[in-house]
Amino acid sequence: MKKKGKILFLILVVAGTLLDWSSSQQKQDVDLYTIGMVIANEDRKDKVAGLKAGLQSLGLGEGARVQYVPVYLNAVQTLEEEHSLVQELISKKPDVIVTTGAHETFLTQKATTTVPIVFIGVASLVELPLVETEGTVTCGISNGQMNVIGKRLELTTRLLPDAKRILIIADSHAPTTEQAIVEAGSAAALLGIRLQVKQVSSPRDLEQLLSELSPGEYDAMLPLPSYVLEDAITDCMPLLIEKQLFVMGSYPEQVKAGLYAAYGVSFHAQGMQAAHMVARVLDGVPPTTLSIEWPDDVRLAVNASSLSKLPITVTDQQWSLAQEWYGVKNK
Repeated sequence: MKKKGKILFLILVVAGTLLDWSSSQQKQDVDLYTIGMVIANEDRKDKVAGLKAGLQSLGLGEGARVQYVPVYLNAVQTLEEEHSLVQELISKKPDVIVTTGAHETFLTQKATTTVPIVFIGVASLVELPLVETEGTVTCGISNGQMNVIGKRLELTTRLLPDAKRILIIADSHAPTTEQAIVEAGSAAALLGIRLQVKQVSSPRDLEQLLSELSPGEYDAMLPLPSYVLEDAITDCMPLLIEKQLFVMGSYPEQVKAGLYAAYGVSFHAQGMQAAHMVARVLDGVPPTTLSIEWPDDVRLAVNASSLSKLPITVTDQQWSLAQEWYGVKNK
């Protein structure tokens, strides 16, 4: 009987040990991943929403498997303060940092050599050292902006066949500006249109430039890639309507906010696409093995209500160019 008692005791000890191990393993399995996020401004929140939706669909729900630590750069005024915010985020030791554009990515790369970085939307791969550099690894989704400058000009001429004088607005601080001007010039030569390039350094500069234009001075305007111009253009819609100036923008979100038209991939779609890459990094896949991805869904969006405020007539054939519509056709 004593022998049987000892065997029973050993069985209970082993079973208890296994239960403790299983409980510990389950706890480890549900530990939260921490995703740091560096975001230029509130207008890029759709990228964040897309990322969260994509990770949710992959079983990485917020609160259950993932916690987010967002940093908004528009909360401060100077570059030094931006650096401080990013350093504070890195001190929290996130498993991965997601950045919502080139400016945010550049800041984060300069601040860390250990945390993997996944970016959502960079206009040109020459903007950043997108390979391993002193331990820092960056991968992500290209927004394709540099590759569609010519297509934006072409679509502008198809929506406005009489357009010959196009105003090009460039951000003097954007690292892609010089290359973007060359791309625009090459496309204009093929289309037989004349460009006038003007550079601005702030939203206030843009507003001042537009206020000095005469109505009809230009047939259309094309902003070159710049996160500063993305927001400033839609903020200037009253001026654009006053000057009767058509603008071809970069993202459907701008059109939803009232801009006449835009050709590009939505912020939400970029975030959804990046979720797969973030999930792989969290799963232990080395970022060096992940390729930079081209956006999945580039489309033309138009705002019928805004277009109706211009002295143009859009035909059914021209409407058919768009894959996304906002507003109501009044003519």
